Amino acid sequence: MQTLKSFFSSRKANIPQSEFIILKRHQIFILPTQSGLLFTLILFAMLLGAINYNNSMGYALTFLLGSMAMISLLHTHQMLIGLKIATGKVKPVFVGETVQFQLWIENNKPIIRNSLVWTTDSVLQLKHLSSSHTYINNLINIAANQRVQIEIPTNTSKRGSISLGKFMLYTRFPFGLFHAWSYIYLDMSTWVYPRPLGNQNLPSGQQYERLGTGNLFKEGNEDFMGHRNYQLGDSPRHIDWKAVAREQDWMVKQFTDLNATTVWLDGNTLSSNIESTLSQLCLWILIAEQQKVEYGLKLATHIIKPASGEQHREQCLRILALYT
Repeated sequence: MQTLKSFFSSRKANIPQSEFIILKRHQIFILPTQSGLLFTLILFAMLLGAINYNNSMGYALTFLLGSMAMISLLHTHQMLIGLKIATGKVKPVFVGETVQFQLWIENNKPIIRNSLVWTTDSVLQLKHLSSSHTYINNLINIAANQRVQIEIPTNTSKRGSISLGKFMLYTRFPFGLFHAWSYIYLDMSTWVYPRPLGNQNLPSGQQYERLGTGNLFKEGNEDFMGHRNYQLGDSPRHIDWKAVAREQDWMVKQFTDLNATTVWLDGNTLSSNIESTLSQLCLWILIAEQQKVEYGLKLATHIIKPASGEQHREQCLRILALYT
């Protein structure tokens, strides 16, 4: 327990702590609630009445209620001390999506932690792990020697790195006379990639068309794939002249070439709008990775040699996220 002076002196710059924290006495603050102050005022009035009338029963009731209040003070503090809060998994997202920061609250003592409440800038989504864990909104009860998982959703509006930030855990158990709380700031962050938008055709004339359920095929000269509507600039060699002779719509024959290829995604040749360029490159990376096409990335002074795979994808997307 700490006084107001120690509380305000401890609120220094928000420096992230490690990947987990175990709450100790100096990290927990406690003060009376409005109900606690009113209860104290009532006890004082009862004490004055007992003194005035020299009523032994009045003394006994006043001291009994005062003792119960002091015991509740200890119980309120006990609900937080020794709790372990640890970071869990967090996945990168694209701009506009929601980051889910996963946390674990672990109770390593043989007592039940009742009425723990989390408050952050976002609404908490709690996961019910077993019958020993119950929750109402962001109210958590943790059984002895158990742990519970929570996910804190955070909206994203710009690319880059996003951190969980500071949040608070508090309780007013058992009678609501005292408010005990602790501020927690864990080292937890992830990447926010640009929103994938733009033309789905890969550069260097290697056109990809979307068919059926979303499969992408490279336009080539080997296997006949079907027809599409004629567009200005299409080669006359691919026009279905038989259909034209039958006075049908002008159609163009399409051929597939599924052989592996290598493409360069060059952001230096795109729009001067940096966000549009990054969104286009992001979309190309996803399409190329989906089709197992080896691709390289050029963006200002950044040059990533052609490759493929999850590690290469994350490397390229991270460059887009941090580009300035």
